[in-house]
Amino acid sequence: MKKTVIITGATDGIGRALAILLSREYNLALCGRSEDKMTPLIQKLGDCHYYTECFDITDEDMRHSFCEHVKQKFGTVDVLVNNAGANTKKDKITDINLNDLRYMFELNCVSSLGMIQEVYPLMAERKRGLFVNILSSCCLFNNPMTGSYSATKDAMEGISKILTKEAKADNIGVCNVYPGGVDTNFRAKANPNYLRPETVAKMIKNCIEIEDGCVHDIVLRPFIEDNIP
Repeated sequence: MKKTVIITGATDGIGRALAILLSREYNLALCGRSEDKMTPLIQKLGDCHYYTECFDITDEDMRHSFCEHVKQKFGTVDVLVNNAGANTKKDKITDINLNDLRYMFELNCVSSLGMIQEVYPLMAERKRGLFVNILSSCCLFNNPMTGSYSATKDAMEGISKILTKEAKADNIGVCNVYPGGVDTNFRAKANPNYLRPETVAKMIKNCIEIEDGCVHDIVLRPFIEDNIP
């Protein structure tokens, strides 16, 4: 029986690459903001059994509705990939707009926690499951002008690390992924020297396929980056 994987932020970048990579072997539940991006992604999924919705992941009611629909279609969830996120504004600490900061916490931390809380009971009931939380290498060092983004990703890292210990009793794994620069639309300009999203997707797929243990942390960095912690 095929496992069911939820991927948030599935219409672009790492999420899109992972959805395409998993489509031959897994049932997929995909969400993202853009219908215009979701439609061409669906065309690449082939004979995969899938379910999709497009909405703002920070909307609690929409998150709940999506997860309920996934449960109705597939019965359960085996893997949740918390991929949705963004760095919407770069500023010095003294110039951070507090409303921007609050939104980034909702997007990069609160929404991921909300998704975990939605599907955790399904995994705990079966004593099996995996959470994959896409963090950032910014959690491993600190750069100027990234205060808001780093704070929100650091907060999610803390939640994820504690979840690793709490979920062990239910035989549920937690994998934290710390990508460095990835050549996606997340950034204003393309950079072919960065990691390809397909590279990160392959690493995540390998972790999903482990049955007798769990990879807790993955750090991937392009050779061009020299700010190694």
